[in-house]
Amino acid sequence: MAELVKTAEERRGRGGRRAGGKSKRGMALAGGRPAQMPPVRAVRLRLLPTTAQERKLHRLADAAAKAWNEVNYLRRRQFFAKQGVDLRGTYNEIYNKYNRLLAPAALQQILNKNDEAWRSFFALLAKLKAGELPPHMKKVSPPGYWKDRLFGKRVKRLIVRSDRYYVEPINDGEGYIALKDFGMRIRRGDKVV
Repeated sequence: MAELVKTAEERRGRGGRRAGGKSKRGMALAGGRPAQMPPVRAVRLRLLPTTAQERKLHRLADAAAKAWNEVNYLRRRQFFAKQGVDLRGTYNEIYNKYNRLLAPAALQQILNKNDEAWRSFFALLAKLKAGELPPHMKKVSPPGYWKDRLFGKRVKRLIVRSDRYYVEPINDGEGYIALKDFGMRIRRGDKVV
């Protein structure tokens, strides 16, 4: 099964401000950010790949997990050594290392999601120091690795930006999903809700 999720960048819209304090999507801006975020859309599809497609998907998802874990490792090492986390430097280092294994758009999404997780962690740390942390939160931890805690193996995930795939319907819920960056057209079954 695959899960396709719109990223925060897509939810915010790519446009800047327009006249009248509105974004391209027409949401009022408050301090440079949309005042109201549209809901996140996640679509779960049952994929029916061929054996060769399944091997390729596993290889790509494994490379994606390696990229996430490696950038996270570098950032955690910097954080715990109290050196300050260099988000841009680690982003560029991992991008240059993995851009031949993964499509650039997929790799950018992985690294952007990791950036988002670290920025969220720093915001929570600031709230903790200011004593403004919500009462249900007892501690704040840095972002974790894509790893199954029970089996100790990497969790394979592939993040696909919404403009990098399309769905070809055939009949009642069946059809194909085409992944543009990976040159794949995979048969799919019904939606899984």
